[in-house]
Amino acid sequence: MRVYETFTVRFQRAAKEVAQLDGDPSLASVYVSRSTWDRWMAGDIKGIPRHPTCRVLEHLLDESAERLFGPAEPDAGGRTEPESAVRGERPTGGGEEGPHVAALESFRLADRQLGGGHVYRSVVHYLTNVVAPGLFGSTETGEDGEGVFGAAVVLTEMAAWMAHDAGRDDLASGHFDRALRLAQSLTDVTAGANVLAGMSHLALQTQQVDIAADLARSGLARLSAGPRVPALSARLHAMEARALARRDEGRGARQALDSARGALSLAASVPMSPWVAPFDEAALASEAASALLDLGALDAAAAEAARALALRDASRVRSRAFGQVTLARVLLAQDHVDAACQVGVELLTAGQSVTSLRLSSQLALLQNDFEGHRAIPEVRDLLSRMAAAARHRRLLLGSLALPEGPQ
Repeated sequence: MRVYETFTVRFQRAAKEVAQLDGDPSLASVYVSRSTWDRWMAGDIKGIPRHPTCRVLEHLLDESAERLFGPAEPDAGGRTEPESAVRGERPTGGGEEGPHVAALESFRLADRQLGGGHVYRSVVHYLTNVVAPGLFGSTETGEDGEGVFGAAVVLTEMAAWMAHDAGRDDLASGHFDRALRLAQSLTDVTAGANVLAGMSHLALQTQQVDIAADLARSGLARLSAGPRVPALSARLHAMEARALARRDEGRGARQALDSARGALSLAASVPMSPWVAPFDEAALASEAASALLDLGALDAAAAEAARALALRDASRVRSRAFGQVTLARVLLAQDHVDAACQVGVELLTAGQSVTSLRLSSQLALLQNDFEGHRAIPEVRDLLSRMAAAARHRRLLLGSLALPEGPQ
């Protein structure tokens, strides 16, 4: 929780839990500003916060407010090593993966739940101030050169995704290009193949279908020269399937989906690399649903979209929102308007906290699809709610606009 966005996600979750435990709905809206959090992290404590904030922090951290915000307790004769160090054990969370893996997971968690616009600046700041110095002085800092370059690749690729999520594809393209160049410095080809998967997805989103297919195949070719990484292979096959489906190459798209399923079935037998973006059964089902929708295989698309939502945990708000958009589009194409309306209502309720321009664009397309059924009262009510949500979302996105120019 040393990343503000990760702290915010967990604090808000704790606030909702406390509101239910205490029977006080007002506690669910308790909030800690970035400036306050920055002061706390710098040790600038000006007394105990207000009672509602203390109540949530006590629940979240399982410590009393007096101890959290009181004077530091004196050591018994200087700095004390952790008990694990006394026993000669390696501290948990670091290990051979290096010091940046925990930061990667924190950024991924915040991005999934809040959207890239919230987290982009933090990732760029971390890259600039923490990772970049290690690229040139890893031997002096004790960091492994391969590890710090791997972290640079993954975080730069992550920044690209966040820029894309915030509607800045120009920034995203630049970050992807730099990540791929950085990956050339690694002996392990995995990180570079992971970047190519992201580049393929971006090309697909920007209607460069042929390039998307070529990038996915380049990633697969690169992986063939290195260790087995089934989850990444599955993701690359899924990207190829999406591109082929857009080109209406049904046979090739289905073969690519079968290859993705076969690869993912082996994922449990191979340890997951920290340098590879997670890709699981829910993600594959979501990609398959989109590909099958493009091919017009509506029954199969509906089944995959429903499966993706059933597998995806409720904490993955953005992923579920994209899955709900796909399911609603399929249901409308099947003329199941009532069911599509129900999914639309659930989508607006659950996805209101996610600030993603990519999601906003998908919602606008879905809203246009519903317009063809405006004569139905339930649809008119949903369209009114979608219009109000779109206005609210535009205000949020405006406050999170990313800076112009190269980053």
